[in-house]
Amino acid sequence: GESTYGAFVIYSSQDEDWVRNELVKNLEEGVPPFQLCLHYRDFIPGVAIAANIIQEGFHKSRKVIVVVSQHFIQSRWCIFEYEIAQTWQFLSSRAGIIFIVLQKLEKSLLRQQVELYRLLSRNTYLEWEDSVLGRHVFWRRLRKALLAGKPQSPEGTADAETNPQEATTST
Repeated sequence: GESTYGAFVIYSSQDEDWVRNELVKNLEEGVPPFQLCLHYRDFIPGVAIAANIIQEGFHKSRKVIVVVSQHFIQSRWCIFEYEIAQTWQFLSSRAGIIFIVLQKLEKSLLRQQVELYRLLSRNTYLEWEDSVLGRHVFWRRLRKALLAGKPQSPEGTADAETNPQEATTST
């Protein structure tokens, strides 16, 4: 079915200001608008958090955005969510995980999370740079990554689209 959200965001609560003031503002109020799934707003109260992550976050989102920061790496909870994201990516194969690195991370800190380090090198990863040009490039690249892999046509018409001969050669 159609995804409710453009992306589910995994981030440390200590980076919530950035998520609200930058990510939400730029993506949800931009063109085209991207609807984000965010803990503080979209999770169903009273439901176990892990269940919320899976039901509300992953199942209803096309992509996952992981906001990597010092806080994130030091948060057991973030790493746990992120591991669920990885499993989900593996199981659904349609998923894309986009990493946003908020500040230049200490390499030593990253090495403690060997897995994360390896994944950063393999996935789309964007570095946030707070300068006029840096921001411009960042938002452009993020939108491009979010749109990547979006089906151009409804599933039903895809086959006819890619192979026009098929339709005409039936004798």
